[in-house]
Amino acid sequence: MKKRIKHVGVLQCGKTLGAIYFLFSLPFIVFLLPLAIALEAKLGLLAALALLIFMPVCYGAAAFLGGVLTAWLYNVVAARYGGFEFTTSEVALKSA
Repeated sequence: MKKRIKHVGVLQCGKTLGAIYFLFSLPFIVFLLPLAIALEAKLGLLAALALLIFMPVCYGAAAFLGGVLTAWLYNVVAARYGGFEFTTSEVALKSA
């Protein structure tokens, strides 16, 4: 059975992508730690901590804006040309 996605919730898409990319960026703090330590010697502890906090927040915010823009553009295009089509099938649930 074919299904078509005709509309995507713009804000929900942005929130979801923002959260996912924020979580994806958290492990990179480990790789930024040496840079933060080097910055701490030159700029102080506050700058080093700001780098470690600022990077995931900026990454999440950029993904939120990208998700909102992508969902909005998808809705514009889907209204004119149709949306993604995919095929589904029924799956029997296993009893516990």
